[in-house]
Amino acid sequence: MATVFEQLDREWTRLSRNRTAAAQLRDVCEAAGGAPDLAGIERYVRAASSADADRVLLALVTRAAEDGCHLSARVLLQLLLPGTRRLARRWWALGDPQERAAAAAMAVYHRIKTYPVAARPGRVAANVLMDAAQELRRAVPRVPLVAVADVNAHGTPVPGPRHAADELAEILRDAVAAGVVDADDAEIIARSRIGGDRVADLAARRGLRPRTVWDRRQRAERALAAARLHDGVPLSAS
Repeated sequence: MATVFEQLDREWTRLSRNRTAAAQLRDVCEAAGGAPDLAGIERYVRAASSADADRVLLALVTRAAEDGCHLSARVLLQLLLPGTRRLARRWWALGDPQERAAAAAMAVYHRIKTYPVAARPGRVAANVLMDAAQELRRAVPRVPLVAVADVNAHGTPVPGPRHAADELAEILRDAVAAGVVDADDAEIIARSRIGGDRVADLAARRGLRPRTVWDRRQRAERALAAARLHDGVPLSAS
C-alpha cells in the first residue's frame, strides 16, 4: 500500500501542471517569478534564496489560513514535504511507516491551516514544521516514555494495548539486560526514537558533539538489529 507521501506525490504530478489551478493562485505565481503553473512555483521556491522563498510561502499560508484556500494549503504542504518526511522518520513511536506518514502530513496540514500570519510573518517553513513537531510530540503515548526513562528499571509492565513504542522500550530493556547495548546508548535511542528529542539536544546534555551521539546511536542500533536477527526476529525500528 502506498504511503501518504507517495499518494501526495502522485496527486501533485497531476495538479502541478493544471492551468486552472494555477489561475486560482495567480498572485502566488506572480510572487514566484511569474511561474506558469504550480510546478513553476515549486521550482522557484526550491532554487530561490531564503528571503525570496519565504515571500512565496507567506503568500500561500496567508491564503490558506486567512482565506481558507485549500489549494494554497495543498501547495504549501507539497513544498514542505521534505521536512514533513523528516518528521515522520523522527517520530518512530507513532507507529509503522504508514501511520507516521499520515500523522506527520496531517500535523503539517493542520498547522498550515491555523498558521498565525500576523504574529509570525517570517520563517514560514521553519515555524510550520516546528509547530507540527510539537503536535506530534503530544500525540506520542506518554506511558512508553516513563518506561524507558530509566532503561535499567525492572518494573511491572503497564497494562494496555501494545504500541510500537512499547515494543521498542521492551527491546531496549532486554538489550541492556543482555549486555547488547549499554544503558546510556539505549537511552539515546529511546529519547530520540520514542521521545522525539533532537540528537543535538541529547549531545548538549552529555557535553558531546552531535556527530558523536549520532554515531553512538547508529552503532547501538546496528547491535540491536544484529542481536534480533540472530534470534530470528527482525528488528522493526529503523
